[in-house]
Amino acid sequence: MTARANSAPPTGLILAGGQSRRMRAAMPPAQPDKSLADLAGTPLLGHVMQRLAPQAGRLILNANGDPARFASFNMPVIADSVPDFAGPLAGLLAGLQWARAHAPTATHLVSVSTDVPFLPPDLVTRLQATLAETRAPIAIARSRSGLHPVIGLWSIELAEDLAASLDAGTRKVQDWTARHHAIPVDFPDSLIKGRAVDPFFNTNTPQDLAEARARLAAPPVIGIAGWKNSGKTTLAVRLIEDFTRRGLKVATIKRTHHDDVAAETEASDTARHRRAGAAEVILVSPHRWGLLHALHEESEPQLETILARLTGCDLVIIEGWKSAPIAKIEVRRAAQADPRPLAPGDPNIIAIASDHGDDDSRLPHFALDHTSAIADFVANQLGLKPRET
Repeated sequence: MTARANSAPPTGLILAGGQSRRMRAAMPPAQPDKSLADLAGTPLLGHVMQRLAPQAGRLILNANGDPARFASFNMPVIADSVPDFAGPLAGLLAGLQWARAHAPTATHLVSVSTDVPFLPPDLVTRLQATLAETRAPIAIARSRSGLHPVIGLWSIELAEDLAASLDAGTRKVQDWTARHHAIPVDFPDSLIKGRAVDPFFNTNTPQDLAEARARLAAPPVIGIAGWKNSGKTTLAVRLIEDFTRRGLKVATIKRTHHDDVAAETEASDTARHRRAGAAEVILVSPHRWGLLHALHEESEPQLETILARLTGCDLVIIEGWKSAPIAKIEVRRAAQADPRPLAPGDPNIIAIASDHGDDDSRLPHFALDHTSAIADFVANQLGLKPRET
């Protein structure tokens, strides 16, 4: 079977027909549905809907049990047509059958699970491109964490074959998709508040949900990356000034290649504390305070460890850490020490700021001294709003 050409947006199916066994410990007894777990003030299902709706036609929800618990989401709720919780293939069949009956112009159905709150905005576009190129009936999403068998684009013509397979006892998604030569489609990391995350990060356990909450509660970050003498610090300083004028509280992290970091002279009292063996020294004055942590035999801390120490800021600007998995502006200057561009090898670079023309049309390009335009771009990417003064 080959895929028909797309003539309408695919119907969007959200799969929530499972029993959420691993998540029940984090859910109130009266409402054990994983899809209704709170994430930053919105149910998991709400996050998935917000990300899938712009990419699909009508959204439908596959869920078993009383559909009234999903009434506030204002979309059709369809149960498995196969009894005894037969797994995601049963939910997929229900979606294909609904689409065939209620969305006659749709040729495909896109399915996602209810516990992937960071879905990429180009999910459908990438899957459609693969089907158009290969003429296959199924495209399945794949990321750095592996294949995601229930996140895919499916020809609605598969409904009868799937029904027959379920009747014959097939339950594993990959057993069925292998028969139809499903094509895997690779997806890069998504950037959530400037931090790279697997686009199909799955909130399957209470620990996963806690991690997702921490990601959304953390301040957004933007990196300023480039080779020596490219103008990183100058741009960082100008952006700090610009965002501060907008009423935002900005924190910065700067990496140094000097052997030691000190905020006092070697003859000071705090230096004597450090030499005596103090693991951490806090220096306090009427205007500021600072923390010095001695690594001794420890390794240099990871960036996330340093970020976790920052509190109460609206934005973190990070200078250095060229290879860190964060959103970055690459700074280029004709006089820099190394002429090699970083962008071709780093998918997390989201724009280029330079003092000369650039032939990299894949990314937005800004003049290095157009600070306000760069700040506007960063604010838009990270969802930053000026604070009222």
